[in-house]
Amino acid sequence: MRTRTALVAGALVLFAGATASAVEAGSGRARALVAAWSVSKSRTAHGGEFYTATGTGASAVFEVNRRSFALWYVAGPSNGKMAVLVNGVRVRTVDQYSPVPRRRAVALRGTGAVSEVRVVVLSTRNRSSRGTKVNVDAISPTTARCAAGCQRNPAPVTSTAPVVTTSSVPVSSVPPTQAVVAAGPNEAVWYPTAVPVRGSREWTVAIGSYVRSRDVKPIDTAVPVIRNAACDQAKKVPRGIVILSFGRQVKGGASGFSSSTITHAEIVATTAAWAAGLAECGTGPWEVSIGTTNSGAVTAFNGYSGGQVWARLVEQARAASDPRVAVTGSVDLEPGWGPPGQARAWVDGYVATTAVRLWNFGSADGCPQSVSTKLTCNNGWTIDDVLWVSSHAGPNVLAMPQIHTQSGSQARQWAVLAARGVAMARPLRLAAITVQTAACSQVKGGCPTTGVSAWDGWSQVRRYLDAIPSTIGTPVGAPMDIRWGWANGFVIPKATTTTTSTTSTTTTSTTTTVPSTTTSSTTTSSTTSSSSTTSTSSTSTSTTTTTIPSTTTTTR
Repeated sequence: MRTRTALVAGALVLFAGATASAVEAGSGRARALVAAWSVSKSRTAHGGEFYTATGTGASAVFEVNRRSFALWYVAGPSNGKMAVLVNGVRVRTVDQYSPVPRRRAVALRGTGAVSEVRVVVLSTRNRSSRGTKVNVDAISPTTARCAAGCQRNPAPVTSTAPVVTTSSVPVSSVPPTQAVVAAGPNEAVWYPTAVPVRGSREWTVAIGSYVRSRDVKPIDTAVPVIRNAACDQAKKVPRGIVILSFGRQVKGGASGFSSSTITHAEIVATTAAWAAGLAECGTGPWEVSIGTTNSGAVTAFNGYSGGQVWARLVEQARAASDPRVAVTGSVDLEPGWGPPGQARAWVDGYVATTAVRLWNFGSADGCPQSVSTKLTCNNGWTIDDVLWVSSHAGPNVLAMPQIHTQSGSQARQWAVLAARGVAMARPLRLAAITVQTAACSQVKGGCPTTGVSAWDGWSQVRRYLDAIPSTIGTPVGAPMDIRWGWANGFVIPKATTTTTSTTSTTTTSTTTTVPSTTTSSTTTSSTTSSSSTTSTSSTSTSTTTTTIPSTTTTTR
């Protein structure tokens, strides 16, 4: 089977019918690969070498000019699993583990004379495996042997990079125009260099959801509604990260902000429905992140074992979801909600269980708003505790800080945290921020003090970072908004005008807004309001202080 290669939307495409020399011409057999895919020598491989990848979401697309065919790989003791899609339909998960290297093939069948086959790295593995790498060795007419018509070592022109692991690239070293990891079609993280032009495609940001029990029950009825909501967003937003916050962890699931538990199975189904809607209706890239919180103070689920449970849940959801959408984990960690040791242990448990990305979309309650020798925050936390759960716990941990206050207090806190990270030579990875403009629009009267809009919030963080000499130019990821549920479709919230002023204390108030009454197409009952507010006064008394100047900004 002869092939030629071409680059389409950042993925490998192998077209049948061209000569082998066409593969080599202009590509040098693609020896100079980026990040995700690399050449590995192998005595077992049909061609003496194969292309291999480990990054979650890295994908290769093959266009094969026959109805039935075989995909060959070299199984081994350090291999993981990959998803295989034929003409957009996921047909199987291939476990490439073997205690010793050996050739294996899977039989595939298309729906016509020409079939599009996509393989996607899942970063999951057999329990006996030592790693998660996958490879593509050959494509042949049958699984019997690689002989006549067999294409050995099909070579990609380019590749995607890891979606959820960032160990090799510290954020502080990445230019603002690049993502934490340039992961091609599956990487939703991006770093704006300026506020986009209002009304442009980039101006509209992704909106996540606080997921209530009634939004997903009964799940069979809810799934089509969820897919439609995701589809609606994908048509209006070019890319982004959608956090689905299911409330605090409880036995068998999450609270759903009510007394009715959202089960693990319902969380997986909800995530898969979101991924399907985003993949089917938008070009992306998209990421769906399964969120919980450290609320509820000291519980059996807010420590190390809770992090492990959540990590396994994320892995289950990833396996069940469309691989064109990255599925990750997230946690809203707030000092006012629980002790620091417990929060650190939760993140440690997650990191020890999976390499899949973890976002902290929490706050830094009571942390300093100016650079000084003061390191304390609220409830026994320190700056270093917040840094640990936001970046320092592992290469897959990223910060998505809450920037809600119109006073700029939270943006100043995270700028100080970034400066502390630089001083420690362990940078804070500010890969995104989150606002709550959409949730505020669901509350009568809005949020007078905590309703800063997406690009105003981003501008606050950008400005205060650039006001500190050591953090000038630190990349800041694009903003995400959040709302309650999704029954009313995707609505772009109105922008706000923000006045930012300097205060003399480090007091901060973090509030999660809850609409007093919300109706949807499936229910007419009122929702009981519940809000979490932490407000602690903490005056800075340090003698060495860098003051962050006050400014006034208006939304463009």
